[in-house]
Amino acid sequence: MLAPADVGWDLPLYARAWLDERAKVALEAAVKVAEVPGRAPVHDVRVACRRLREAIAFFRDLAGVPPLTDVDRAARRMARVVRRLRETDVAIKRLSALDPPTVHTNGRTEPASQVTAANERLAAELRRYRAELARAKHARIEKRARQLRQVVRVALPRNRVLADHGRDTGQEQAFQAFVEARVAARRAEVERLFATARLRKTTAALARATDELHGVRVAVKHWRYASEIARPAIPRVLYRPMSLELRRLQDLGGASQDFADLVRVVESELDREHRTREDAALLKAVRAAREHAARAFAEALAATFPRRDASDPERWAR
Repeated sequence: MLAPADVGWDLPLYARAWLDERAKVALEAAVKVAEVPGRAPVHDVRVACRRLREAIAFFRDLAGVPPLTDVDRAARRMARVVRRLRETDVAIKRLSALDPPTVHTNGRTEPASQVTAANERLAAELRRYRAELARAKHARIEKRARQLRQVVRVALPRNRVLADHGRDTGQEQAFQAFVEARVAARRAEVERLFATARLRKTTAALARATDELHGVRVAVKHWRYASEIARPAIPRVLYRPMSLELRRLQDLGGASQDFADLVRVVESELDREHRTREDAALLKAVRAAREHAARAFAEALAATFPRRDASDPERWAR
């Protein structure tokens, strides 16, 4: 990846270089998942497509940079076609790592070997479903990968040579102002969404509002990816703690959503009419894990965005 200084802090050239690199990574990931839609390729292509789409949004409306609407649409479709595979992979991973639930008998808590067996049976069923789903979707995955490659080749032709530029102080200031404004907008969106959710709920209640937390989680991703694009313009002493905090928020938000999805999977897979005591204990453990993960995410957000008093002048300045 070219540094801003390599292109004389020319923002459109930097944008094209960044978009080229993101598109290259997304295409490589699409080729691999089209060959074998395994767990790692599915994860990689979804991350690559998200980063490509964030780069397109980050540089949108910048003079000298095409809108890339077709590329954005193709990347979204590429990520969507493997979404159920990814959700199943995450469900298997979280279910397998879940602490063994316990069964209460006559007031005593006993190790739930039968519940653990039920856990393993469900994980095995999900693995069989995943294999069938991969076979059923393989042709469609290949189609989406071809479509992504075609639109990228048209919209972002390669073999361009970026000219060597000298240092331009004026362009450097404009570059920094642009990227800082875009990152600030992403941060403000996270704060707005969390503040809106918190107006109606306590932290404990918010931990059960998985849909609202999901929206905040997605906004955190956009904030983190935008900060990575802006990294060259952010002093290291500021970027490093911000990047660590964003990574922590994203991990916590990911765990919260993973367990929310797992609850839906377990509820749908366990036969409601013939649910055993062990099945009920497993479902209870999964729901408890969901609430614990959601609470951890909500509390981390609350620490990042503490409530402001109405008299605080900075309350309305951001």
